[in-house]
Amino acid sequence: MTSRSLIAALTSAALLVSPAPADAQSPAAAQPTSTAPAAAPTQGTPPAGAKAPGDAKADAPDAARPAANAPTAGAEAPPSAPQKVDPGVFDKALKDYFDGKPRDAAGPLHAWLQAAPKTDENYAWGQYFLARSLIDLGLTHAGASYLARIARERSNPNVLPRALDTLKALTDRPHDEVMIDEQVFGALDLGFLPEDTGAYAHYQQGLVDLRVGNERWANTHFAKLSETSPEASRAKFALLVTRLKQVKEPSDEIISDFLALSEDEKLTREARNEAALAVARLRYERKDFQGALEAYDRVKLPELDPGRASLYLEEAWTRYKLGEPRASLGILTTLDAPSFRDEFLPDKYLLRALIYRDLCHYLPAKRAAKELTRRFADSLEAVRNREDLTQDVRLRRAANARGSTQRAARFLETLELEGERLGRYAGSFGDRLFSHLTKLYDLSRAEAVRVHDARLAEAVRQEADTLLRAAEQVRLMEYEVGLKLYERVKKGARIVAPEDEQILSPTQTAYRFDGEYWNDELRSYRVRIDSRCIEETP
Repeated sequence: MTSRSLIAALTSAALLVSPAPADAQSPAAAQPTSTAPAAAPTQGTPPAGAKAPGDAKADAPDAARPAANAPTAGAEAPPSAPQKVDPGVFDKALKDYFDGKPRDAAGPLHAWLQAAPKTDENYAWGQYFLARSLIDLGLTHAGASYLARIARERSNPNVLPRALDTLKALTDRPHDEVMIDEQVFGALDLGFLPEDTGAYAHYQQGLVDLRVGNERWANTHFAKLSETSPEASRAKFALLVTRLKQVKEPSDEIISDFLALSEDEKLTREARNEAALAVARLRYERKDFQGALEAYDRVKLPELDPGRASLYLEEAWTRYKLGEPRASLGILTTLDAPSFRDEFLPDKYLLRALIYRDLCHYLPAKRAAKELTRRFADSLEAVRNREDLTQDVRLRRAANARGSTQRAARFLETLELEGERLGRYAGSFGDRLFSHLTKLYDLSRAEAVRVHDARLAEAVRQEADTLLRAAEQVRLMEYEVGLKLYERVKKGARIVAPEDEQILSPTQTAYRFDGEYWNDELRSYRVRIDSRCIEETP
């Protein structure tokens, strides 16, 4: 594990940590300011050009009149002008939403927004309830686009806080980071926001400053966060990662700060685990292997969760450095479980070969070394032939498993799923809303593909470098083991006396491994293997 890989892991972790889910304010508590009772049409004169409330054609928001001049066959028909909609449609749609029928509310709300002027006092409310309807139907990106529009236009101060709260809740899921994090929360005027929403906006704006290398401006935003807020703890983590990139040797103070964050209950479990992993990796770099092992024990996983393959591999290296080869081999056995067989872990084979070599089991060491080149033969060949590495299945899967590339892949997957889900509502949404959302998802998906491909190209290069370094070390290992196999044993040499190792305590029970893996036993495997090394007599 190198300092470069350590910093890369911590940098991606700082941007990956998500806040604790915030409950968006109940929409039932939000009401437009001047709306007539939901059961009756709004009284008053309808907008110019609109039909009377009793006109059935005017009441149907998706009704379309035949064009006066129909286009010729084969020519693309120009989009028709939005049809005037009775103001009572808004009240009816609002009633449908509060009655738990967002599917019935979405089409009329969009039709009303198309006809109403943006200066209408209920225009922002129409956008908000259309967004909530789409989110309730599983179209979160479409809903977020309407909420982001409310945040940019800021036409109604009563709607804006509710829209921002809902957007904040959506950041717990895969989302458009540019549209929400940067263009909304990263560009808000912070003077009028409620405390919770303002804290999240300060945190996001501080992150933007950190990304461009301006820590002083970031501290200006972070200083306004309450010490009791989760954003304050997340800001500390981001600052520590930034400072870690600027120093060659991490100080005891940085390690202590990470350790304190690993016990901070304001953070999510994932955030606390990332802080504990940071402590373990920093201690490992300082060769404090026992301290690193204690930090790995601080990582708390959900019950019966198989855990992270990278965590087990790091712990195996730590135990190897502590002189516990049998415990390290037990953890490597864990990594052969079905849950981890598709993980990209070339160092696993290198570590196994090192342990066998140290115990003078030379043939198993040689087999372990060859296993790496056999398993990753296609990827190594692609690297040597300078092929497009993004098309290599193993490298692509490894790159998509962490950091910003993982977030981009998840968002792209979300867009594809929601794009397929949109087809269910083609009839109930009406032509205009369905056409608008189809175009929205097509454009968003094209941009998400571009972002993901750019991040993937860089990430697969890093994974390829990791694979090449492991392959070079394995080739050196094979050479050393080959020399040992044919080394002549001198007269009088004898086998090294076995170490006194207490495998079990009086309160423990051992079961012979029969090839089955149980999630609650993954960290308990141990291997009994004797050393075959010989020593020369004086």
